[in-house]
Amino acid sequence: MMPKITVEQIVKRKAVVVRPTETVEKVAKILARNKVSSAVVMDKDEIIGIVTDRDILNKVVAKGKNPKEVKVSEIMTKTPITIEYDYDIQDAIELMMEKGVRRLLVTKLGMPMGFVTAADLLAAVNTYNHKEEEAEKEEGEVYGICEVCGQYAQLHRVVHEGYERWVCESCKDMLEG
Repeated sequence: MMPKITVEQIVKRKAVVVRPTETVEKVAKILARNKVSSAVVMDKDEIIGIVTDRDILNKVVAKGKNPKEVKVSEIMTKTPITIEYDYDIQDAIELMMEKGVRRLLVTKLGMPMGFVTAADLLAAVNTYNHKEEEAEKEEGEVYGICEVCGQYAQLHRVVHEGYERWVCESCKDMLEG
């Protein structure tokens, strides 16, 4: 069972904010300067959309439009999928799968913090799994009294409902099942 890892802990891309009235040319320069692929579109203190480098390619460049004349509001994705900073990464994974998106806008009290991508989530899960494998290798075999059933047996470390317990094989299966 994975420990609670919040999306805030894995945010690598800080939110770059642009206005809906800015030109695509200006936003492309902002994205390039900040080495990011997307920006949050805000009107006053309200998030109204996101614009990505893919939006610029598909909706402006590929259609032969002039980036100096097209406004961000014309190509942005309205009402982006957001997740609050204190949500678990498992929630983020499920939200991405449900909505069919590859990135989520992470917010803190409704204000943009940054983006988390599918690759970020995969890396976090992979890091956790690698640490678990290393911990299992280091532990070796431990024998003692199961904290659930009280039987003497080979024990396994299990995190259940936020608490670490040392349990026998059958109690481990019960707690993890």
